[in-house]
Amino acid sequence: MHETAKNPALLKLDLALRGVDAPDAGGWLELQLDGEIWARARVNPDSALKLQRGAHSDLLCEGDTQTAVRVMPEPEYARHKSRSGIALGDIAAVHGAYAVVELNGGCGVGLPGRVCALCRGRELTQKPGEMWPVEDVIDALGAIFKEGAAEFVLFQLGYLPGDDAGLKLLFPYIETVRRHFDTIVAVAMHPPADPRSIERAYASGVDAISYNLEAADADSLQASFPGRARFIGRSRYLHSLAHAAKVFPGGAVLCELTVGLSPDERIGAAIVELTEIGVLPILSVDPAGAHDRPAAAFVPLYERLFNEVHKAGLNMSWARDLSHAITPMEARYFVLNAPPLPLLLHNLSKNRIGALATRSLARLRRRLRVRYVRASLDSSRL
Repeated sequence: MHETAKNPALLKLDLALRGVDAPDAGGWLELQLDGEIWARARVNPDSALKLQRGAHSDLLCEGDTQTAVRVMPEPEYARHKSRSGIALGDIAAVHGAYAVVELNGGCGVGLPGRVCALCRGRELTQKPGEMWPVEDVIDALGAIFKEGAAEFVLFQLGYLPGDDAGLKLLFPYIETVRRHFDTIVAVAMHPPADPRSIERAYASGVDAISYNLEAADADSLQASFPGRARFIGRSRYLHSLAHAAKVFPGGAVLCELTVGLSPDERIGAAIVELTEIGVLPILSVDPAGAHDRPAAAFVPLYERLFNEVHKAGLNMSWARDLSHAITPMEARYFVLNAPPLPLLLHNLSKNRIGALATRSLARLRRRLRVRYVRASLDSSRL
């Protein structure tokens, strides 16, 4: 930990790989590291990273090396129930700066930490998760925002049949969130077969969207997600991502790649492939697939992440404050003499005035974009 203690992004990666030995803790911990970097770590009694809780500060220790961290307490909202009696903690969870709502069980190796039945090829034998009532979701989000436990909303949508991949079922949630809260709304879902659904998603009020390949290449996709490879296919992900990048603001279309599911060189190639079509990659980690490799072994991959995103001129600020994955902005810690402009713009977007300006510009852009799309449809008589 001597090297990771000096580099918060490397420490975040190390925590994702090895977990943390934290007595009297549950299965996972959310931590804030130096540089306001969020990290998520599984509780692992065998980890050499030890958490020492103190009255005034918390320390991560390995041998005689220590670094200060902030362990996020369990939010109070989780102890309450919605108007229909559902535990609010079952409806929404806080990860980093996001209130995460899983609908139909969600889907993702990083978040929610499980993969939907279709991706595993068990869509006929495994029951999907809940489509929570809209009113109960608003109860949960209202309690989270009132407590100040999160800033943004992320909907994780599991597989749903249909050409729109379940988007129509998502519309009432987006509309109601927009009516009640002034916040950024992100969605992670499987790509639709109908590209017009992407434009409808943006028009409905979705600010940022993710179609997460996770497995970087076709062979890895088939090995890890046979159902996803067979019924959706890598090409639909790329086509949907490319189309979304033309609809959404620059940097607001994301694709998560999971380190450990594919060879490093394939992940590097996928980073280039995504940035060339205007998509912002983020990198999560599958500890089992990493095969006990140390965090330092992955530094070239994360260095490439920052360099390729910067070379493509993509806005890095849409992917921020995630605890389960390293963003391009966080990857600057792996680059010697990283250019300062992305960090300057990122910091401007995070302050109060900058955040308000970002949301206002996003609303203005959406109105103009939707007006343009409607005019195009009218002229083509579709």
